[in-house]
Amino acid sequence: MTIYLLIKAIQAFLENELADDGATVPAVHLGHLPKEPEEPAYPFIIIRPAEGEGDKDSIKAQIKLLFGTQAEEGSGLIDLLNLMERVRILLMRERIIAKQFAIDVSWKWKLSEEQPLTEWTGEVTTTWVLPQIRREVEL
Repeated sequence: MTIYLLIKAIQAFLENELADDGATVPAVHLGHLPKEPEEPAYPFIIIRPAEGEGDKDSIKAQIKLLFGTQAEEGSGLIDLLNLMERVRILLMRERIIAKQFAIDVSWKWKLSEEQPLTEWTGEVTTTWVLPQIRREVEL
């Protein structure tokens, strides 16, 4: 449930913050694109849990952010890179979302190897520190 709360918090944060910055607002989806989008498919951000790990001192989760843009001219690549950078700046300024999830400052991005004409996609891998579970009963 904590991972679900994390990705919902990221979604709400991005929807709110990207709506306020005056540029094209991407649709933010959990897991995958909808089969039948109610709005134009591009630009988009998909939030997808990737993996996690933890021990008694720390719990971390990797969340992938998949980005997509589309442009008939040569601006698709620039649009993609700008969107990825806008998100990075927003998350790094905030660092903690929903008062419980902290993003690690490490940031890894890559562009997809195959780029169909007019469509551009990229991926960012983020690492989040999750709230620690406290033992309720002493042994």
